[in-house]
Amino acid sequence: MKESTTLREGSTVPDFEIPDDVNVPFRLSQKVRSGPLVIIFFPSVWGMMCAVEMATFRDMKPSFDEAGVQLCACDTNSVMSNAAWKEQMRIPFPMLSDFDAGVAAKYGILCGEEGYMRGRCNRAIFIIDLEMRARFVWVADDPSYEPDYDEVLRVAVKVASERRS
Repeated sequence: MKESTTLREGSTVPDFEIPDDVNVPFRLSQKVRSGPLVIIFFPSVWGMMCAVEMATFRDMKPSFDEAGVQLCACDTNSVMSNAAWKEQMRIPFPMLSDFDAGVAAKYGILCGEEGYMRGRCNRAIFIIDLEMRARFVWVADDPSYEPDYDEVLRVAVKVASERRS
């Protein structure tokens, strides 16, 4: 696991407002009022590893729901691309469009300036609690790597259980 150079576990995360897949503004600070949130950053729609990752989180969503944990995905693609891919993949959670890569830059996960990853976010997971703190940070050493899904769920359940205590 590689931690973000900008955000670390325990850091207060920057708030943001960007459109979701139906072009409705999604404000992080409002969303976390309903419970902990897992933000799944991924490089691109239609990519093979991105599809594997989203399908895994799609299939795990009932476990996150049971724990009271919200999921959302975020990339630097357009609202229209995200909407089409979400429908194709049957993704049951919001897909956010960070089209100008401003959120990825603030979170320290923007890929390099050259090559096919230019302007894209790296694959990363942030679990955000109700106080807007990063309780879990995972940033892929290589965008083709997948997170430890069971660890993400375990930490998310723990964060959610602290809220109920």
